[in-house]
Amino acid sequence: MGVTHAGLLMNKIADDPERHLGALDDAGIRISTLITAGFQLAAPETWDATRETHKAMIDLVAAHGGHSIYFTSGRTVRCDWDEDVALFAQAVAPTVEHARANGVIAAFEPSLRTSVSFCTRLADAVDIAERTGLGIVSDFSNNWMERGLVQTLKRAMPHIALVQIGDIAISGPDGRLHVGQGDLPLGRMMNDVLEAGYEGVFDLEVVLADYTADTAEAEFRAGIEAASDLLYAAGI
Repeated sequence: MGVTHAGLLMNKIADDPERHLGALDDAGIRISTLITAGFQLAAPETWDATRETHKAMIDLVAAHGGHSIYFTSGRTVRCDWDEDVALFAQAVAPTVEHARANGVIAAFEPSLRTSVSFCTRLADAVDIAERTGLGIVSDFSNNWMERGLVQTLKRAMPHIALVQIGDIAISGPDGRLHVGQGDLPLGRMMNDVLEAGYEGVFDLEVVLADYTADTAEAEFRAGIEAASDLLYAAGI
């Protein structure tokens, strides 16, 4: 299929990371990103364990010539937004330091899923990136409604580690879909990202809302072809 990079979920390689990553090496596929655990901001006693997980994932990515790890910000509920930022900055500092020392980008994703993130907007993510040194994962499925997206993308550009091409249903039951099967204005959003100056890695999200479900090879191929068409149409 001509794929040279792949994004990975931590739990899908956890049983034998070296075997799985070795298979990617043998296929000539590098790690675009490795999605890992986020912090439980309301439980500081758990932070060291999460930091150790991040360290192990960074070491794996570095050993296999990969690009980045990322996670969501977590949230507390009891704190206001600024207090959550302060907690997050404290929690994530060792992760950022270890990633820099090993040539891997540590990033976070602003997510509309408030169960895992107090940061829901790309505009707010820029403030957090400036404070923490983290990169940002910009996901079409999270950013499509954002006010002034083009201007925000330009402001975020120095911090964006990864752009995820995804699709969702907005005219029916909400949920992730394969690229081209949902309702997002993908062509316009791709042009917005490129006009803002992005020259980095694109990640295709072909995973459905139930990420534990199996996906047939034909679905993967269709998603890759749809994403490739977007890139070709944009001149990439």
